[in-house]
Amino acid sequence: MYHQREEPGTLCLAGTIKRKVCMKRVITITSGKGGVGKTNICVNLAVEFARKGLRPCIFDADLGLANINILMGIRPEHTLEEVVNGEKRIPDIMIHDTCGVDIIPGGTGVEKLAAMTPEDVSQLIESFSCIAGYDVLLFDTSAGISRHVLSFCLASQEVLLVVTSEPTSLTDGYSLLKVLSLNGYRDPVKVVMNKAKNERFARAVFDKFNETVKQYLPIEISYAGCLPADETVSAAVTRQRPFSLLYPRARAAAGIEQLAGFLLDNPGINTCDSAFEKFWEKYMEIAGTPIKLPKGKKKSTMAPETAPKSLQPPSAQAPVSVGDNPLSDQILTSLNELTTIITDMSAEFREFRRTLTGQANDSATPGDPENDLWVPQLPPIIFLDFEAYKKKKQQEI
Repeated sequence: MYHQREEPGTLCLAGTIKRKVCMKRVITITSGKGGVGKTNICVNLAVEFARKGLRPCIFDADLGLANINILMGIRPEHTLEEVVNGEKRIPDIMIHDTCGVDIIPGGTGVEKLAAMTPEDVSQLIESFSCIAGYDVLLFDTSAGISRHVLSFCLASQEVLLVVTSEPTSLTDGYSLLKVLSLNGYRDPVKVVMNKAKNERFARAVFDKFNETVKQYLPIEISYAGCLPADETVSAAVTRQRPFSLLYPRARAAAGIEQLAGFLLDNPGINTCDSAFEKFWEKYMEIAGTPIKLPKGKKKSTMAPETAPKSLQPPSAQAPVSVGDNPLSDQILTSLNELTTIITDMSAEFREFRRTLTGQANDSATPGDPENDLWVPQLPPIIFLDFEAYKKKKQQEI
């Protein structure tokens, strides 16, 4: 059972020793691919921090999705959008003491942060002063590579990358690391393996992943731990409660406890008492500047023999800058690929339309390998007009 907080840095919890923390922590939890359990880890990690006597706060920065609301069984009445619009202040929208955790619902307000005027930015940063009493601020970002995800990661003291052993998750995680490195991120990124068969398997997958990162990217990663595949996680989602509270003896709960211990024992190199203020100042600065991306469309080029087959790195090409535009929130590394697909589809539709309107080559015949525009001739369309039929019959009579 949770009790009243006495002061910033401590949380009174039945059966838990109070712990004083001097330094503030800003941790961005992200992933290159959706469905890897990022939000579930964020929620349960915050709960575990609270159990250890810290005062955690989650900032829901996942655009369009309300996964934190679902996992914790809450329905926010207000979001950051109202703060950005000047209708509310941060304390007005916060959800307090949910499983020992406070929550700031971001919603669509996150998308509007980059468009704020300098005056509005100053007021917003001042509004965030209310979170100065927390020990840990956790950002749950959207999955994939977008301007907002990159801005949160680049401004953060620490980045926790969630991956699974699936090749798509590892490849997308690598792509995110590459874009971060292109934009000057040099702090070590902590990697947690989720849905792992066991610790040995998770460590082996990470080691292979780390080999590829070391070979191709100027960025370091470290093994933060693993969470085993556990059916209690799905059961807790159904009940809309954190699994570490519902099933404290489950393997997944033990994994969260170990992950929290690792993070507490290994703080970021830039941890300081004014971390929250510095984060928002840096975020606002980054959000309004161009983001560097790999040039050219994403290629599935085979890596050298030393790299694992499932970890094929994108081709190393010079970065380009992308300005602030409506497409910046798309999965940026796939834009060129998407353009090619649309171009090909447009050409196919033009040929298909020509065929249907009788403009195709009249010499096309079935089985003619030289002409791929041939389609079977359709029978003439017969329109049924019952009124005309009755009139015709009446005239015949």
